[in-house]
Amino acid sequence: MIPGADKVLVVTGGLLNEKETSVIRAARKQLLQWRAAESAWLDLKIKLVMAESLVCAEVARRMAGRNLPEKVSAYFNRAASQTGTPELTEVVLTTLLRQEQMPYATATVDEVFGQSPSFRQQLAECNTVFLSATLLRDLSEVVPLLKLLKTPHNRIVLGGALANLLADEWPGVPEVDLLAAGYGELLVPALVRYIRSGFTDLVAPPTGRIERRAHTRVVRSGVPDSRDLDFLPTPDWAQAERDYGRRFDMLYYESVRGCPYRCNFCNYPYLFDDTRFRYKSAQKIADDWQRYTEDTGAKYITCLDSLFTMPRARLSALCNELVRRRIDVKWICYARADDIAHEDIVRMMREAGAHQVQIGIESGDQQQLDNMDKRCTVEANHRALENCRKLGLTSIISLIVGFPGETAQTLEHTYRFLEATPPDFYFLATFSTRVANVPILSEKNRRRFGLRTDNNPNTVAPYWEHDTMSSATVGNHVRALNERLMQNRIALNAPMFYSGMLGYDIAQREALLAFQHGAATGHGVLKGGFDLANRWLDRKLARSIEKNRLAWPENASAHTSVLTEFSGPDSTKLRNPIALHRIAPEKP
Repeated sequence: MIPGADKVLVVTGGLLNEKETSVIRAARKQLLQWRAAESAWLDLKIKLVMAESLVCAEVARRMAGRNLPEKVSAYFNRAASQTGTPELTEVVLTTLLRQEQMPYATATVDEVFGQSPSFRQQLAECNTVFLSATLLRDLSEVVPLLKLLKTPHNRIVLGGALANLLADEWPGVPEVDLLAAGYGELLVPALVRYIRSGFTDLVAPPTGRIERRAHTRVVRSGVPDSRDLDFLPTPDWAQAERDYGRRFDMLYYESVRGCPYRCNFCNYPYLFDDTRFRYKSAQKIADDWQRYTEDTGAKYITCLDSLFTMPRARLSALCNELVRRRIDVKWICYARADDIAHEDIVRMMREAGAHQVQIGIESGDQQQLDNMDKRCTVEANHRALENCRKLGLTSIISLIVGFPGETAQTLEHTYRFLEATPPDFYFLATFSTRVANVPILSEKNRRRFGLRTDNNPNTVAPYWEHDTMSSATVGNHVRALNERLMQNRIALNAPMFYSGMLGYDIAQREALLAFQHGAATGHGVLKGGFDLANRWLDRKLARSIEKNRLAWPENASAHTSVLTEFSGPDSTKLRNPIALHRIAPEKP
């Protein structure tokens, strides 16, 4: 293979993620992102709060050594099955490239930063890079990657969820030849023709168009004619296993695009350069899963959908089909609480192989749920969690701390809700205003909540304040709630236990809660160190906020940031809990 030959390097993954293997490399990535960011003290505060529980857990494990309780040891010993699976985006792109008979290689973001000789050889052999920004949050994370990927002979195509959000206003940068927005399944054939023409003949798909920007061209796919997504090619996980030379215990799957709901904090309904909710049929899903169980070693399928339990008729048909065909696979999905507040639905899902369900509970306070336009009640949340516990369906919930209207009292209501109806796992997401054009940033909502935001485009976590809370204090509220849940053995901290969640068994719950309690309370010196670090960071954050406040726009019309991050269901689905601390993949 000569340098510059027609071959595509597919790069996927997030900047910091659950698959980190090197502390030094993780620190280097964070340093590069920090250098590309401005006023990033809130981002650092959020990461410090999350890191505390992770560090305490690792110290507790190391100190216990061989004395670690058997159930806790068994839990962590099964942790490798999920982290070895490549991203769905990678498998989708390589499937499409194979259909076009285009040679390809793959790499993760971690491998790009590692710059091993084998990676540099791969980069030299490819004249095109497909960089997926689905798990990258904004350009402060993209820019360092571009500098490592750009060579004199290659072209870079930036795609994925973040690219869709950048497409309307971003002027581009010289390193990015094309910004690909919309459906990759429609775009890849056009991109392959462009590569084979020597980068001279770019023609948009029949449904799409091309737009020129100052430094970059945008190629849009357009949208399908119908809501039916059965036309999408089935990602070839069997070939992915052959590419990697190993089996994957867990596969990722996607059956919907968009979302029928319009929660105030979420932009998932507007991703894929689309606004309609589209989905695959129950027959298509069952066919794909049967193929996977027959052709791969998969034991689990994780559905990366905004909402898997809608339409209700599709869910019922799918469960019946899985039972009828005796498709032996456990599956994980995202669901609204009001869907699984019905015991018969949870029972049906369990009989069809449902293993874990991820729920956007968001708050235990009804007024906060109304502020978020969740169209759900605290009572429905209670019933959903009770049904999961009663019928043996593992529950993983997300909570948003700091959303407009949040107070110490609403957080107390959230704690009491969890105390009364504890889930198996919880994840605390800090309210973020990084995502442009979500409903909460409308002029109407800004006036309603007294919401003011920094429109600094060069930070993952812009500063904000509203009538009842601000970014100066929200991190400490997250930390306090997290400590309280851990110390009082209410539920399991999802980032702390993420690596083994796939194999979690309810019989392990009490032992894991005891381990978590010990990790949270048993290391006074370590906690003292984190106390000092948090106080130092709080001072830095407060000074930075005060310095920037005068430049904050007074209304929504001034909020024109185009450096938006992916804020979809992936954060609630905990695909990447270290990186996805903001409101939203998430996953699905």
